[in-house]
Amino acid sequence: MNETLLIKLLQLHFEHQHKIDEFKGKLNLTYFELDLLHLVLDAVGVPADNSVEQIGKYGYGVWLEQSDTFSRVWHYNEFQQRVKHGTADECRAYLENIIMVSTFSHLLSGGKLNTVQPVDTDLLESLV
Repeated sequence: MNETLLIKLLQLHFEHQHKIDEFKGKLNLTYFELDLLHLVLDAVGVPADNSVEQIGKYGYGVWLEQSDTFSRVWHYNEFQQRVKHGTADECRAYLENIIMVSTFSHLLSGGKLNTVQPVDTDLLESLV
């Protein structure tokens, strides 16, 4: 997937979150929330979050310590910490960081290196 498109998706995610946050407490806009960051994480090969399943399987106390657990919370927190203004440079730095961290985590766990997942590019381009 084109890096420019991924950066644009991150910028749109930032803008959308800020618009939704403006109305928090005033209106319930849950129906209008979009998670474009989820699409970007899928596109760069970050494993899907399986926290809920792991909590059900191992219990709340030890689910996070399991080798087959993957949570995307760090990626979302990192986005909020790194992207303060929604600029292309901030989004590019975030993207490069998650790709690097995800690649090293994947290699350390013995997985094959595969950083690009098939994504419906027509759908993504229609969002931009």
